[in-house]
Amino acid sequence: MWAFTTSNKEPNLSWQRRSHTFKFGGEVLWVQYNRNESPNLIGTYNFTNGFTTRTAKNDGTGNALASFLLGLPTQGSRSIGPSRIDGRQQLYSAYAQDDFRLRKNLTLNLGLRYELAPPMYDQHGQMASIDYRNVPSPQAIFAEKRLAFYSPILFICGQSGYPKGCAYTDYNNFAPRLGIAWEPMDRTVVRGGAGIFYAATDANPLFRLAAGLPTNIAQTLNSDNFIPKFNGFDIFGLAVVGPVQIQQAGIDLFQRTSYSIQWNLSVQRELRRDLVLEVSYLATLGLKLEQNVQPNNAQPGTGAVDPRRPYASLTFAPGTQFPSYVTVVGNSVPVGFINYLPHSAQSNYHALLVRLEKRFTNGFSLLSSYTFSKAITNAPQFRNAGGVNRSENSPPQDSFNLRAERGLAYFHLTHRWVSSFVYDLPFGKGKQFFPSGWAARVFGDTQFSGIYTMQSGFPFTINLRGDTAGVGAGTGGIFVRPNAVPGASVELSGSQRSTEQFFNTAAFTLPPAAAFGNVGRDTVIGPGFVNLDLVAARNFRLRERVQLQFRAEFFNLFNHPNYNLVGRIINDPATFGKVLSQFDPRQLQFGLKVTF
Repeated sequence: MWAFTTSNKEPNLSWQRRSHTFKFGGEVLWVQYNRNESPNLIGTYNFTNGFTTRTAKNDGTGNALASFLLGLPTQGSRSIGPSRIDGRQQLYSAYAQDDFRLRKNLTLNLGLRYELAPPMYDQHGQMASIDYRNVPSPQAIFAEKRLAFYSPILFICGQSGYPKGCAYTDYNNFAPRLGIAWEPMDRTVVRGGAGIFYAATDANPLFRLAAGLPTNIAQTLNSDNFIPKFNGFDIFGLAVVGPVQIQQAGIDLFQRTSYSIQWNLSVQRELRRDLVLEVSYLATLGLKLEQNVQPNNAQPGTGAVDPRRPYASLTFAPGTQFPSYVTVVGNSVPVGFINYLPHSAQSNYHALLVRLEKRFTNGFSLLSSYTFSKAITNAPQFRNAGGVNRSENSPPQDSFNLRAERGLAYFHLTHRWVSSFVYDLPFGKGKQFFPSGWAARVFGDTQFSGIYTMQSGFPFTINLRGDTAGVGAGTGGIFVRPNAVPGASVELSGSQRSTEQFFNTAAFTLPPAAAFGNVGRDTVIGPGFVNLDLVAARNFRLRERVQLQFRAEFFNLFNHPNYNLVGRIINDPATFGKVLSQFDPRQLQFGLKVTF
Protein backbone atom coordinates (compact mmCIF):
# COMPACT_ATOMS: atom_id res chain seq x y z
CA MET A 1 0.00 0.00 0.00
CA TRP A 2 1.36 3.39 -1.03
CA ALA A 3 0.46 6.76 0.56
CA PHE A 4 1.59 10.33 -0.05
CA THR A 5 1.40 12.94 2.73
CA THR A 6 2.92 16.29 3.69
CA SER A 7 4.08 17.22 7.17
CA ASN A 8 5.54 20.63 8.05
CA LYS A 9 5.79 21.32 4.31
CA GLU A 10 7.96 18.23 3.85
CA PRO A 11 6.53 15.72 1.34
CA ASN A 12 6.48 12.11 2.53
CA LEU A 13 5.89 8.86 0.68
CA SER A 14 5.00 5.72 2.63
CA TRP A 15 4.80 2.10 1.50
CA GLN A 16 3.52 -0.73 3.67
CA ARG A 17 4.51 -4.31 2.87
CA ARG A 18 3.93 -7.15 5.31
CA SER A 19 5.70 -6.26 8.58
CA HIS A 20 7.55 -3.30 7.06
CA THR A 21 6.40 0.31 6.79
CA PHE A 22 8.76 2.29 4.58
CA LYS A 23 8.79 6.09 4.56
CA PHE A 24 10.64 8.41 2.22
CA GLY A 25 10.75 12.18 2.15
CA GLY A 26 12.75 15.28 1.40
CA GLU A 27 12.89 18.99 1.99
CA VAL A 28 14.32 22.09 0.32
CA LEU A 29 14.63 25.34 2.29
CA TRP A 30 15.60 28.80 1.09
CA VAL A 31 16.95 30.89 3.94
CA GLN A 32 17.43 34.65 4.00
CA TYR A 33 19.31 36.55 6.70
CA ASN A 34 19.22 40.32 6.29
CA ARG A 35 20.77 42.63 8.86
CA ASN A 36 21.92 46.23 8.85
CA GLU A 37 23.60 48.20 11.63
CA SER A 38 24.72 51.81 11.83
CA PRO A 39 28.52 52.16 11.82
CA ASN A 40 30.33 53.53 14.87
CA LEU A 41 31.71 56.72 13.30
CA ILE A 42 32.49 58.60 16.52
CA GLY A 43 34.33 55.72 18.13
CA THR A 44 34.37 53.82 21.41
CA TYR A 45 37.14 54.27 23.97
CA ASN A 46 38.17 52.28 27.04
CA PHE A 47 39.87 53.81 30.05
CA THR A 48 41.53 52.08 32.99
CA ASN A 49 43.36 53.16 36.12
CA GLY A 50 46.72 52.13 34.69
CA PHE A 51 47.98 55.55 33.59
CA THR A 52 47.30 57.14 36.98
CA THR A 53 48.49 54.29 39.16
CA ARG A 54 51.43 54.68 41.49
CA THR A 55 53.68 51.68 41.03
CA ALA A 56 52.18 48.92 38.87
CA LYS A 57 49.13 48.63 36.66
CA ASN A 58 47.33 46.33 39.10
CA ASP A 59 48.41 47.70 42.48
CA GLY A 60 44.89 48.94 43.15
CA THR A 61 45.67 52.64 42.85
CA GLY A 62 44.79 55.03 40.05
CA ASN A 63 41.44 56.01 38.62
CA ALA A 64 39.84 55.34 35.23
CA LEU A 65 38.02 58.70 35.35
CA ALA A 66 41.34 60.46 35.78
CA SER A 67 42.65 58.66 32.68
CA PHE A 68 39.56 59.87 30.81
CA LEU A 69 40.08 63.48 31.90
CA LEU A 70 43.70 63.27 30.74
CA GLY A 71 42.58 61.85 27.37
CA LEU A 72 44.60 58.64 27.76
CA PRO A 73 42.57 55.68 26.39
CA THR A 74 43.89 52.13 26.49
CA GLN A 75 41.76 51.14 23.50
CA GLY A 76 39.84 52.92 20.78
CA SER A 77 37.64 51.41 18.09
CA ARG A 78 35.47 52.76 15.28
CA SER A 79 33.87 51.61 12.04
CA ILE A 80 33.20 53.45 8.79
CA GLY A 81 30.97 52.26 5.97
CA PRO A 82 27.87 50.03 5.89
CA SER A 83 27.59 47.11 8.29
CA ARG A 84 25.21 44.97 6.28
CA ILE A 85 24.65 41.37 5.32
CA ASP A 86 22.22 39.99 2.75
CA GLY A 87 22.68 36.32 3.49
CA ARG A 88 21.27 33.56 1.31
CA GLN A 89 21.38 29.80 1.81
CA GLN A 90 19.76 26.71 0.32
CA LEU A 91 19.29 23.66 2.54
CA TYR A 92 18.54 20.20 1.13
CA SER A 93 17.62 16.99 2.93
CA ALA A 94 16.22 13.55 2.20
CA TYR A 95 15.46 10.52 4.33
CA ALA A 96 14.39 6.88 4.23
CA GLN A 97 12.94 4.97 7.17
CA ASP A 98 11.72 1.45 7.86
CA ASP A 99 9.44 0.60 10.79
CA PHE A 100 10.02 -3.15 11.06
CA ARG A 101 7.65 -5.12 13.31
CA LEU A 102 9.83 -8.07 14.24
CA ARG A 103 7.35 -9.53 16.70
CA LYS A 104 4.02 -8.63 18.17
CA ASN A 105 5.81 -7.00 21.11
CA LEU A 106 8.93 -5.74 19.32
CA THR A 107 9.29 -2.97 16.71
CA LEU A 108 12.54 -1.75 15.20
CA ASN A 109 12.96 1.65 13.53
CA LEU A 110 15.81 2.07 11.04
CA GLY A 111 16.43 5.31 9.20
CA LEU A 112 18.98 7.27 7.25
CA ARG A 113 18.89 10.99 6.58
CA TYR A 114 21.19 13.04 4.38
CA GLU A 115 21.54 16.80 4.66
CA LEU A 116 23.38 19.24 2.43
CA ALA A 117 23.91 22.78 3.70
CA PRO A 118 26.24 24.91 1.55
CA PRO A 119 27.56 27.80 3.71
CA MET A 120 25.51 30.97 3.66
CA TYR A 121 26.76 33.59 1.21
CA ASP A 122 26.11 37.29 0.79
CA GLN A 123 24.38 38.05 -2.47
CA HIS A 124 26.25 41.36 -2.77
CA GLY A 125 29.70 39.99 -1.93
CA GLN A 126 29.97 41.87 1.36
CA MET A 127 31.72 39.17 3.41
CA ALA A 128 35.46 38.57 3.83
CA SER A 129 37.42 35.92 5.70
CA ILE A 130 41.01 34.81 6.36
CA ASP A 131 43.07 31.97 4.87
CA TYR A 132 45.86 30.79 7.20
CA ARG A 133 47.36 28.15 4.92
CA ASN A 134 50.33 30.35 3.95
CA VAL A 135 51.49 31.00 7.53
CA PRO A 136 52.59 28.92 10.55
CA SER A 137 50.22 28.41 13.45
CA PRO A 138 50.44 30.91 16.33
CA GLN A 139 51.95 28.22 18.55
CA ALA A 140 54.75 27.63 16.01
CA ILE A 141 55.33 31.37 15.74
CA PHE A 142 55.64 31.70 19.52
CA ALA A 143 58.11 28.81 19.53
CA GLU A 144 60.36 30.38 16.88
CA LYS A 145 59.90 33.86 18.42
CA ARG A 146 59.34 35.51 15.05
CA LEU A 147 56.51 37.72 16.22
CA ALA A 148 54.48 40.28 14.26
CA PHE A 149 56.01 39.10 11.00
CA TYR A 150 53.66 36.75 9.14
CA SER A 151 50.66 37.85 7.11
CA PRO A 152 47.70 35.53 6.42
CA ILE A 153 45.54 36.09 3.35
CA LEU A 154 42.46 38.26 3.52
CA PHE A 155 40.00 37.28 0.80
CA ILE A 156 36.60 38.56 -0.22
CA CYS A 157 34.23 35.61 -0.32
CA GLY A 158 33.45 34.72 -3.93
CA GLN A 159 36.57 36.39 -5.32
CA SER A 160 40.07 35.09 -6.15
CA GLY A 161 38.82 31.51 -6.48
CA TYR A 162 37.47 31.33 -2.91
CA PRO A 163 33.93 30.02 -2.25
CA LYS A 164 31.19 32.63 -2.07
CA GLY A 165 30.11 31.24 1.31
CA CYS A 166 33.63 31.82 2.74
CA ALA A 167 34.02 28.06 3.32
CA TYR A 168 33.80 24.89 1.26
CA THR A 169 30.69 22.74 1.48
CA ASP A 170 30.76 19.73 3.79
CA TYR A 171 29.21 16.80 1.89
CA ASN A 172 29.68 14.22 4.66
CA ASN A 173 26.35 14.80 6.41
CA PHE A 174 24.87 11.32 6.74
CA ALA A 175 22.62 10.89 9.75
CA PRO A 176 21.65 7.29 10.66
CA ARG A 177 18.82 6.70 13.14
CA LEU A 178 17.90 3.67 15.23
CA GLY A 179 14.91 3.10 17.48
CA ILE A 180 13.36 0.21 19.37
CA ALA A 181 10.08 -0.36 21.19
CA TRP A 182 9.75 -3.57 23.22
CA GLU A 183 7.07 -4.83 25.55
CA PRO A 184 8.84 -7.55 27.57
CA MET A 185 5.85 -8.10 29.87
CA ASP A 186 2.36 -6.90 30.38
CA ARG A 187 2.11 -3.17 31.27
CA THR A 188 5.86 -2.62 30.78
CA VAL A 189 7.43 -0.93 27.74
CA VAL A 190 11.09 -0.38 26.95
CA ARG A 191 11.98 2.30 24.41
CA GLY A 192 15.34 3.34 23.11
CA GLY A 193 16.91 5.22 20.27
CA ALA A 194 20.05 6.81 18.90
CA GLY A 195 20.89 9.03 16.01
CA ILE A 196 23.02 11.76 14.51
CA PHE A 197 21.49 15.19 14.07
CA TYR A 198 23.03 18.03 12.06
CA ALA A 199 22.57 21.72 12.74
CA ALA A 200 22.77 24.53 10.22
CA THR A 201 25.33 27.21 11.02
CA ASP A 202 23.94 30.10 13.02
CA ALA A 203 23.71 33.10 10.71
CA ASN A 204 24.32 35.77 13.32
CA PRO A 205 28.10 35.27 13.71
CA LEU A 206 28.47 35.64 9.93
CA PHE A 207 27.51 39.27 10.36
CA ARG A 208 30.99 39.80 11.79
CA LEU A 209 32.38 38.81 8.38
CA ALA A 210 30.25 41.49 6.73
CA ALA A 211 30.77 44.17 9.39
CA GLY A 212 34.42 44.59 8.40
CA LEU A 213 36.30 44.64 5.13
CA PRO A 214 35.55 44.89 2.26
CA THR A 215 32.61 47.27 2.84
CA ASN A 216 33.22 48.41 6.43
CA ILE A 217 36.51 49.69 7.79
CA ALA A 218 36.72 48.62 11.42
CA GLN A 219 39.72 49.96 13.32
CA THR A 220 40.90 49.11 16.82
CA LEU A 221 43.99 50.61 18.42
CA ASN A 222 45.43 49.35 21.70
CA SER A 223 47.81 50.92 24.15
CA ASP A 224 49.72 49.46 27.03
CA ASN A 225 47.87 49.87 30.31
CA PHE A 226 50.80 51.62 31.99
CA ILE A 227 52.73 53.49 29.27
CA PRO A 228 50.48 55.86 27.24
CA LYS A 229 50.48 55.42 23.47
CA PHE A 230 47.64 57.80 22.58
CA ASN A 231 46.86 61.32 23.75
CA GLY A 232 43.37 62.58 22.96
CA PHE A 233 40.50 61.10 21.02
CA ASP A 234 41.58 61.73 17.42
CA ILE A 235 43.77 58.65 17.23
CA PHE A 236 42.65 56.99 13.99
CA GLY A 237 43.62 59.34 11.18
CA LEU A 238 42.19 58.99 7.67
CA ALA A 239 39.71 56.22 6.81
CA VAL A 240 42.05 54.45 4.41
CA VAL A 241 42.66 50.71 4.18
CA GLY A 242 46.35 50.05 4.53
CA PRO A 243 48.08 52.43 6.92
CA VAL A 244 45.78 52.02 9.95
CA GLN A 245 45.33 48.81 11.88
CA ILE A 246 41.99 47.02 11.58
CA GLN A 247 40.23 44.17 13.34
CA GLN A 248 38.85 41.30 11.31
CA ALA A 249 36.78 38.14 11.63
CA GLY A 250 36.93 34.86 9.76
CA ILE A 251 35.69 31.29 9.69
CA ASP A 252 37.37 27.97 9.01
CA LEU A 253 37.75 27.57 5.26
CA PHE A 254 37.23 23.79 5.64
CA GLN A 255 34.70 23.79 8.47
CA ARG A 256 32.56 20.73 9.13
CA THR A 257 28.84 20.90 9.79
CA SER A 258 27.98 20.95 13.49
CA TYR A 259 26.23 17.82 14.70
CA SER A 260 25.21 15.93 17.80
CA ILE A 261 25.02 12.25 18.66
CA GLN A 262 21.97 11.55 20.81
CA TRP A 263 20.85 8.38 22.52
CA ASN A 264 18.23 7.47 25.11
CA LEU A 265 16.70 4.52 26.92
CA SER A 266 13.49 4.51 28.94
CA VAL A 267 11.40 2.00 30.87
CA GLN A 268 7.70 2.71 31.39
CA ARG A 269 5.61 0.77 33.88
CA GLU A 270 1.86 1.07 34.32
CA LEU A 271 1.40 0.80 38.09
CA ARG A 272 -2.36 0.88 37.77
CA ARG A 273 -4.90 1.90 35.18
CA ASP A 274 -4.32 5.64 35.57
CA LEU A 275 -0.77 5.72 36.95
CA VAL A 276 2.49 5.41 34.95
CA LEU A 277 6.08 5.48 36.18
CA GLU A 278 8.93 6.15 33.73
CA VAL A 279 12.69 6.04 34.28
CA SER A 280 14.85 7.32 31.46
CA TYR A 281 18.46 7.98 30.59
CA LEU A 282 19.34 10.37 27.81
CA ALA A 283 22.58 11.82 26.53
CA THR A 284 23.83 14.19 23.86
CA LEU A 285 27.35 14.62 22.52
CA GLY A 286 27.83 17.82 20.53
CA LEU A 287 30.69 17.89 18.02
CA LYS A 288 32.13 20.46 15.60
CA LEU A 289 30.34 23.24 17.47
CA GLU A 290 31.12 26.85 16.71
CA GLN A 291 33.25 28.84 19.12
CA ASN A 292 35.00 32.18 19.32
CA VAL A 293 38.82 32.04 19.24
CA GLN A 294 41.22 34.96 18.89
CA PRO A 295 44.33 33.65 17.07
CA ASN A 296 46.15 37.00 16.93
CA ASN A 297 46.32 37.58 20.65
CA ALA A 298 49.76 37.98 22.16
CA GLN A 299 51.04 35.85 24.98
CA PRO A 300 50.81 37.44 28.43
CA GLY A 301 53.38 40.17 28.80
CA THR A 302 54.09 43.84 29.34
CA GLY A 303 54.69 46.66 26.92
CA ALA A 304 53.06 47.29 23.58
CA VAL A 305 50.86 44.42 22.42
CA ASP A 306 51.11 44.68 18.63
CA PRO A 307 54.84 43.77 18.40
CA ARG A 308 54.04 40.61 20.39
CA ARG A 309 51.17 39.39 18.19
CA PRO A 310 51.66 36.35 15.91
CA TYR A 311 50.50 38.17 12.78
CA ALA A 312 51.41 41.70 11.78
CA SER A 313 49.05 42.18 8.87
CA LEU A 314 46.67 40.63 6.36
CA THR A 315 47.72 40.36 2.71
CA PHE A 316 44.98 40.86 0.14
CA ALA A 317 44.34 37.84 -2.06
CA PRO A 318 45.46 38.32 -5.68
CA GLY A 319 42.79 40.06 -7.74
CA THR A 320 40.87 41.39 -4.73
CA GLN A 321 38.43 44.11 -5.75
CA PHE A 322 37.21 46.52 -3.08
CA PRO A 323 34.14 48.77 -3.41
CA SER A 324 34.77 52.00 -5.27
CA TYR A 325 34.46 54.17 -2.15
CA VAL A 326 37.28 52.29 -0.35
CA THR A 327 40.79 53.65 -0.82
CA VAL A 328 43.45 50.96 -0.56
CA VAL A 329 47.12 51.65 0.04
CA GLY A 330 49.48 48.77 -0.69
CA ASN A 331 48.61 45.06 -0.80
CA SER A 332 48.16 44.48 2.94
CA VAL A 333 46.69 46.04 6.05
CA PRO A 334 47.93 45.92 9.68
CA VAL A 335 45.69 43.80 11.88
CA GLY A 336 44.98 43.78 15.60
CA PHE A 337 42.82 41.17 17.25
CA ILE A 338 41.01 38.64 15.07
CA ASN A 339 37.75 36.86 15.82
CA TYR A 340 38.03 33.36 14.40
CA LEU A 341 34.94 31.15 14.45
CA PRO A 342 36.01 27.53 13.94
CA HIS A 343 33.75 24.50 14.40
CA SER A 344 35.98 22.98 17.04
CA ALA A 345 34.03 23.03 20.32
CA GLN A 346 32.41 20.05 22.01
CA SER A 347 29.70 19.50 24.59
CA ASN A 348 28.12 16.60 26.39
CA TYR A 349 24.96 16.20 28.41
CA HIS A 350 23.86 13.22 30.51
CA ALA A 351 20.62 13.03 32.43
CA LEU A 352 18.59 10.61 34.51
CA LEU A 353 14.87 11.34 34.41
CA VAL A 354 12.16 9.95 36.67
CA ARG A 355 8.56 10.79 35.74
CA LEU A 356 5.32 9.89 37.51
CA GLU A 357 2.08 10.62 35.67
CA LYS A 358 -1.45 10.16 36.94
CA ARG A 359 -4.00 10.68 34.24
CA PHE A 360 -7.07 12.76 35.07
CA THR A 361 -9.43 10.46 36.92
CA ASN A 362 -11.74 11.08 39.88
CA GLY A 363 -11.09 14.79 39.53
CA PHE A 364 -7.30 14.64 39.95
CA SER A 365 -4.24 14.53 37.66
CA LEU A 366 -0.54 14.77 38.46
CA LEU A 367 2.64 15.03 36.43
CA SER A 368 5.87 15.02 38.42
CA SER A 369 9.35 14.88 36.84
CA TYR A 370 12.79 14.88 38.43
CA THR A 371 15.99 15.30 36.42
CA PHE A 372 19.53 14.69 37.62
CA SER A 373 21.95 15.90 34.97
CA LYS A 374 25.33 17.29 34.07
CA ALA A 375 26.32 19.42 31.06
CA ILE A 376 29.93 20.15 30.09
CA THR A 377 31.38 22.26 27.28
CA ASN A 378 34.73 23.74 26.32
CA ALA A 379 33.18 26.92 24.91
CA PRO A 380 30.25 29.13 25.83
CA GLN A 381 27.42 29.91 23.47
CA PHE A 382 28.94 33.13 22.20
CA ARG A 383 25.75 34.12 20.37
CA ASN A 384 24.38 34.70 23.86
CA ALA A 385 27.58 36.02 25.42
CA GLY A 386 27.03 35.85 29.13
CA GLY A 387 24.71 32.85 29.09
CA VAL A 388 21.21 32.75 30.53
CA ASN A 389 22.16 35.13 33.33
CA ARG A 390 25.22 36.94 31.92
CA SER A 391 27.42 34.40 33.69
CA GLU A 392 30.36 34.20 31.28
CA ASN A 393 31.91 35.81 28.21
CA SER A 394 32.55 34.46 24.76
CA PRO A 395 36.34 34.79 24.27
CA PRO A 396 38.48 32.17 26.01
CA GLN A 397 40.98 33.38 28.55
CA ASP A 398 43.83 31.84 26.55
CA SER A 399 43.04 31.23 22.89
CA PHE A 400 46.06 28.92 22.69
CA ASN A 401 45.01 26.69 25.57
CA LEU A 402 41.41 25.79 24.85
CA ARG A 403 41.63 22.70 27.06
CA ALA A 404 41.56 25.07 30.03
CA GLU A 405 38.10 26.22 28.90
CA ARG A 406 36.46 22.86 29.62
CA GLY A 407 33.92 23.19 32.38
CA LEU A 408 30.26 23.20 33.24
CA ALA A 409 27.93 24.61 30.62
CA TYR A 410 26.16 27.83 31.54
CA PHE A 411 22.81 25.97 31.32
CA HIS A 412 23.93 23.14 33.63
CA LEU A 413 21.46 22.18 36.34
CA THR A 414 22.31 19.33 38.68
CA HIS A 415 18.79 18.94 40.03
CA ARG A 416 15.40 19.97 38.66
CA TRP A 417 12.02 18.84 39.95
CA VAL A 418 8.79 20.07 38.40
CA SER A 419 5.30 18.94 39.43
CA SER A 420 1.96 20.05 38.04
CA PHE A 421 -1.50 19.05 39.19
CA VAL A 422 -5.19 19.63 38.58
CA TYR A 423 -7.73 18.93 41.35
CA ASP A 424 -11.50 19.28 41.23
CA LEU A 425 -13.03 19.61 44.67
CA PRO A 426 -15.34 16.60 45.25
CA PHE A 427 -18.30 18.80 46.17
CA GLY A 428 -21.45 19.61 44.23
CA LYS A 429 -23.83 17.98 41.82
CA GLY A 430 -22.64 14.59 40.63
CA LYS A 431 -19.63 14.60 43.00
CA GLN A 432 -18.71 12.34 45.90
CA PHE A 433 -19.61 14.71 48.74
CA PHE A 434 -22.42 17.18 49.30
CA PRO A 435 -24.23 16.82 45.98
CA SER A 436 -26.68 19.47 47.19
CA GLY A 437 -27.08 22.03 49.91
CA TRP A 438 -25.05 25.03 51.00
CA ALA A 439 -21.68 23.20 50.67
CA ALA A 440 -22.48 22.34 47.07
CA ARG A 441 -23.39 25.95 46.35
CA VAL A 442 -20.19 27.31 47.96
CA PHE A 443 -17.59 24.76 46.89
CA GLY A 444 -19.13 23.09 43.86
CA ASP A 445 -17.50 23.42 40.44
CA THR A 446 -14.22 24.57 42.03
CA GLN A 447 -10.85 23.54 40.62
CA PHE A 448 -7.30 24.03 41.89
CA SER A 449 -4.24 23.69 39.65
CA GLY A 450 -0.60 24.57 40.08
CA ILE A 451 3.03 24.12 39.14
CA TYR A 452 5.74 23.57 41.74
CA THR A 453 9.37 23.98 40.68
CA MET A 454 12.61 23.30 42.53
CA GLN A 455 16.01 23.46 40.88
CA SER A 456 19.64 24.03 41.73
CA GLY A 457 21.48 27.10 40.44
CA PHE A 458 23.19 27.85 37.16
CA PRO A 459 27.00 28.09 37.25
CA PHE A 460 28.87 31.30 36.53
CA THR A 461 32.46 32.41 35.90
CA ILE A 462 34.58 34.74 37.99
CA ASN A 463 36.36 37.27 35.76
CA LEU A 464 38.37 40.46 35.76
CA ARG A 465 37.52 43.59 33.87
CA GLY A 466 40.29 44.76 31.55
CA ASP A 467 43.22 43.18 29.75
CA THR A 468 45.48 42.77 32.78
CA ALA A 469 47.32 39.94 31.01
CA GLY A 470 48.39 42.26 28.18
CA VAL A 471 47.34 39.97 25.31
CA GLY A 472 45.34 42.50 23.27
CA ALA A 473 42.06 40.58 23.22
CA GLY A 474 38.77 42.15 22.22
CA THR A 475 35.04 41.46 22.35
CA GLY A 476 34.15 43.03 25.64
CA GLY A 477 37.46 43.00 27.49
CA ILE A 478 36.23 40.55 30.15
CA PHE A 479 38.08 37.28 29.71
CA VAL A 480 40.90 37.09 32.30
CA ARG A 481 40.09 34.94 35.33
CA PRO A 482 41.53 35.23 38.86
CA ASN A 483 43.61 32.80 40.86
CA ALA A 484 42.07 30.47 43.42
CA VAL A 485 43.25 30.85 47.00
CA PRO A 486 44.64 27.45 48.07
CA GLY A 487 42.49 25.74 50.68
CA ALA A 488 39.69 28.30 50.52
CA SER A 489 36.19 27.02 49.74
CA VAL A 490 33.91 29.00 47.48
CA GLU A 491 30.81 27.78 49.30
CA LEU A 492 29.37 29.57 52.33
CA SER A 493 27.17 27.96 54.95
CA GLY A 494 23.53 28.96 55.14
CA SER A 495 24.18 31.20 58.15
CA GLN A 496 27.04 32.98 56.38
CA ARG A 497 25.38 33.49 53.01
CA SER A 498 23.51 36.73 52.43
CA THR A 499 22.63 39.09 49.61
CA GLU A 500 25.78 41.04 50.47
CA GLN A 501 27.98 37.97 50.07
CA PHE A 502 26.50 35.04 48.17
CA PHE A 503 29.80 33.14 47.93
CA ASN A 504 33.20 33.35 49.61
CA THR A 505 34.86 36.24 47.79
CA ALA A 506 38.07 35.56 49.72
CA ALA A 507 38.49 32.34 47.73
CA PHE A 508 39.75 34.39 44.76
CA THR A 509 42.64 36.75 44.29
CA LEU A 510 43.86 38.92 41.43
CA PRO A 511 46.51 37.30 39.23
CA PRO A 512 49.86 39.02 38.82
CA ALA A 513 50.26 41.50 36.01
CA ALA A 514 50.90 39.92 32.59
CA ALA A 515 49.51 36.54 33.67
CA PHE A 516 46.36 34.49 33.40
CA GLY A 517 44.49 33.16 36.41
CA ASN A 518 44.02 29.49 37.21
CA VAL A 519 40.29 29.54 37.96
CA GLY A 520 38.21 27.63 35.43
CA ARG A 521 34.99 28.48 33.63
CA ASP A 522 31.68 28.24 35.50
CA THR A 523 33.14 27.12 38.81
CA VAL A 524 30.67 28.90 41.10
CA ILE A 525 27.08 27.65 41.37
CA GLY A 526 24.51 30.41 41.45
CA PRO A 527 21.25 30.72 43.39
CA GLY A 528 18.68 27.97 43.21
CA PHE A 529 15.02 28.43 42.37
CA VAL A 530 11.90 27.44 44.32
CA ASN A 531 8.47 28.51 43.15
CA LEU A 532 4.79 27.57 43.44
CA ASP A 533 2.17 29.01 41.10
CA LEU A 534 -1.40 28.23 42.11
CA VAL A 535 -4.73 28.86 40.38
CA ALA A 536 -8.17 28.59 41.98
CA ALA A 537 -11.15 28.67 39.60
CA ARG A 538 -14.86 28.64 40.46
CA ASN A 539 -17.52 28.19 37.77
CA PHE A 540 -21.03 29.64 38.08
CA ARG A 541 -23.77 28.63 35.64
CA LEU A 542 -25.86 31.73 34.95
CA ARG A 543 -28.03 30.22 32.25
CA GLU A 544 -28.16 27.00 30.28
CA ARG A 545 -25.48 28.21 27.85
CA VAL A 546 -23.88 31.03 29.84
CA GLN A 547 -21.19 30.37 32.41
CA LEU A 548 -19.13 32.73 34.58
CA GLN A 549 -15.70 31.75 35.87
CA PHE A 550 -13.87 33.49 38.71
CA ARG A 551 -10.11 32.93 38.77
CA ALA A 552 -7.60 33.71 41.49
CA GLU A 553 -3.98 33.26 40.38
CA PHE A 554 -1.05 33.28 42.80
CA PHE A 555 2.47 33.49 41.36
CA ASN A 556 5.25 32.60 43.79
CA LEU A 557 2.58 31.84 46.36
CA PHE A 558 4.98 31.49 49.32
CA ASN A 559 6.92 34.64 48.31
CA HIS A 560 10.15 32.68 48.21
CA PRO A 561 13.16 34.95 47.44
CA ASN A 562 14.66 33.70 44.17
CA TYR A 563 17.89 35.49 43.38
CA ASN A 564 19.18 35.89 39.85
CA LEU A 565 22.36 37.84 39.04
CA VAL A 566 25.39 37.74 41.31
CA GLY A 567 28.35 40.09 40.89
CA ARG A 568 31.20 38.09 39.36
CA ILE A 569 33.82 40.73 38.43
CA ILE A 570 36.54 40.54 41.07
CA ASN A 571 38.00 44.00 40.41
CA ASP A 572 34.57 45.58 40.81
CA PRO A 573 34.39 45.60 44.63
CA ALA A 574 31.05 47.44 44.70
CA THR A 575 29.26 44.41 43.22
CA PHE A 576 31.58 41.41 43.57
CA GLY A 577 29.85 38.55 45.35
CA LYS A 578 26.65 40.51 45.91
CA VAL A 579 23.16 39.60 44.72
CA LEU A 580 22.30 42.14 42.04
CA SER A 581 18.76 41.14 41.09
CA GLN A 582 16.01 38.67 41.85
CA PHE A 583 12.92 37.24 40.23
CA ASP A 584 9.45 38.58 40.95
CA PRO A 585 8.04 38.31 44.48
CA ARG A 586 4.51 37.08 45.15
CA GLN A 587 1.97 38.37 42.65
CA LEU A 588 -1.80 38.00 42.86
CA GLN A 589 -4.12 38.23 39.90
CA PHE A 590 -7.91 37.98 39.81
CA GLY A 591 -10.17 37.69 36.80
CA LEU A 592 -13.66 36.96 35.50
CA LYS A 593 -14.43 35.07 32.30
CA VAL A 594 -17.78 34.64 30.63
CA THR A 595 -18.34 31.75 28.22
CA PHE A 596 -21.45 31.42 26.09
